[in-house]
Amino acid sequence: MSLTLLSRTGLLLTGLMVSVLSPLALAEGTVRLNFGVYSSNKPSAMVKVYRPILKELEVSMSQRLRRSVDIRMQIAKDYDQGISHLINGRVDFSAFGPASYVEAKRMNKGINILAVENVKNSKVFYGIIAVSKDSPITSIRELRGKSFAFGDEGSTIGRFLSQLELEQAGIHASDLVRYEYLGRHDKVGTAVGAGDFDAGALNEKTFKKLVEAGENIRELVRFPNVTKPWIARSGLDEDVLQALRESLLEVKDQKTLASLKIEGFLEGTDEDYSVIRKAMDNNPVFFAERDEPEVQPLSALTATATEPVAEPGLKAALADNTKQSDSTRAMSVETAVQTTTDVNHAPAADGHHLILNITLPHSLFRRDSVDGSHSVTINLTIPDAAVSDTAMPAVSR
Repeated sequence: MSLTLLSRTGLLLTGLMVSVLSPLALAEGTVRLNFGVYSSNKPSAMVKVYRPILKELEVSMSQRLRRSVDIRMQIAKDYDQGISHLINGRVDFSAFGPASYVEAKRMNKGINILAVENVKNSKVFYGIIAVSKDSPITSIRELRGKSFAFGDEGSTIGRFLSQLELEQAGIHASDLVRYEYLGRHDKVGTAVGAGDFDAGALNEKTFKKLVEAGENIRELVRFPNVTKPWIARSGLDEDVLQALRESLLEVKDQKTLASLKIEGFLEGTDEDYSVIRKAMDNNPVFFAERDEPEVQPLSALTATATEPVAEPGLKAALADNTKQSDSTRAMSVETAVQTTTDVNHAPAADGHHLILNITLPHSLFRRDSVDGSHSVTINLTIPDAAVSDTAMPAVSR
């Protein structure tokens, strides 16, 4: 789960002290850097994936800085420790999932995106909700009353986006007979394949690797995500930061990229992760008790006209993914909610009226703006066709 306010305060205070004693050290002209990553797979597998690019960065940065560069790898045991290492300055740069970056940025505004991973010439890749090959489940709606394996509690795919998919299909945490956070993506896949859970969420790369290895799983649903950002700690020497950024953007070696299963790196900004930030903000809805009429909540992945998403490909992918979902929405809630409900009378051509009663639950009245104001846009279309001669009954929602 996210770190408590007390823990965050402690981490930030520690960070202020550690930043003075940076792990960046110059010894006989050598620039020493610590690279941090959390264990989303077995530690030995993590080293195998990242060691090639760290070696290439050492060579490229040495040429730019005209000094020897030595990069050492530090693997955190979990997401929270990985975030702690970066915001406290124990590592100089890290590769994070989107949700971990958003969390770290909230805790330390000084961290900077170096670059984002390029997957098939895009900043978009996919998460998978998987079931066993012999499972009779064919729709995400059929997961009601089933068991579900999530990844880490701080995972973008393993938690936030997969829970959003379930919630948009009308399934809340209370609708699952059982759910657990298993940590790593590979553990989720093997647990589902073994029949320990009816379904689970993992990233597409790990899913494909497990399928190729013969794991007994198949894809039920896929959903879009933003690729991983590589992030520099607050206060990193500007020359080193620039050399690191330029070296990442120029990585071309195919063997190096093959180990990461990416095509390279692209320039990235904090705005690329605005949709992930919204998904995280909306996450409590998944755990809300069903004591009110079920209404589609604010979509965490809907951008307003005044809040453009920096990555158009992700916005399109999200829109396309919504179309493919088997959950049908009765209403489209575009922004926030006004504090009143109205009965709207639309006079028909022959004097009849259509009466529409709208009931909005408390869960929709969320403060999403700085000034605390609320607004909801509900678009109703009244067709021009003549209304029946018989009086129309009231339609309620």
